[in-house]
Amino acid sequence: MRSTAEKDDDMKTLLRTKPIAKQNEAPLEIRFEFVDGSVANFFQPDPEIAERIWSRIKAAYLFTRPRIVVANDYSKSVFLCSQINRIDFLFDGSDFSQIPNDHADLVELSEAVFRARVHLEDPARLERRVQTRRVGDLLVSFLHLRMRGGSNVYLMNETLVKLPVENHSFMQRLLSGGSYSIRLQGGGQGFLNLANLVGYTVYPGVPEIPNDAWMAVSSGLAPAPEQSNEYV
Repeated sequence: MRSTAEKDDDMKTLLRTKPIAKQNEAPLEIRFEFVDGSVANFFQPDPEIAERIWSRIKAAYLFTRPRIVVANDYSKSVFLCSQINRIDFLFDGSDFSQIPNDHADLVELSEAVFRARVHLEDPARLERRVQTRRVGDLLVSFLHLRMRGGSNVYLMNETLVKLPVENHSFMQRLLSGGSYSIRLQGGGQGFLNLANLVGYTVYPGVPEIPNDAWMAVSSGLAPAPEQSNEYV
C-alpha cells in the first residue's frame, strides 16, 4: 500500500505540470453572482492594486465575514455574504494556488461540454461507480452543483484515488458550508459559497456510499415507466 508521502509527491508532480501563474497584466474583473440570479461586475485596471486585492484573498475565510465592501472614487457597494453564490476573479493566466491541495485540477465547464463529457445523452456509456481503481491513480470525475436560486455549476475534477475510508471526506467538504475554489477556463479563479449549495451529483461517484443512501435512478437516465390504466 502506498504511503501518504508517496501520494503527496505524486500530487506535487501533477501540479508542477500545470502552467505557472502569470502576474496580472490585464485588468482584474471581479464578478459577484447572487442568490436571486443577479450579478455585479467591477474592474481594477491598475496591475499593482489588482495584485494586492488578489494576494489578500483567503479562500477559507472569504464568505465567513458578514459582508464584502467594494469601493471606488464615486461609490461604495456592500454585499451580504449570505446572499452571494459565487465570486469570480477574472484575469490572464492560470492560477492553481487556491484550489484544494488534494486536487490536480478543478475547472469549470459549460453545461454543453459537461453533458458531452459525461455522456448524459447516452446513458449506456456512463461510467459505473464500482470499478477497479488503485490508490494513487489519477481519477477524473465530473460534478454538477446546484446552488440556491436555481443556478448550476459544472466542474471537471482531477484528483488521486484515495483509500475507501477517505472517500467520504469529499462529501463532508462540500457540505461544510465553506468556500470551494475552482479554476475558470477563460483565466482566473472562482469561489463558490458552499453555504448556498443545495446539492450535487458526481459522475462517476465513488463505490462507497452512506448506509442510509436511497438506491434509485435519475429520471433523466431511467426509461419512462409504462403508465397503468387501472384508475383511468
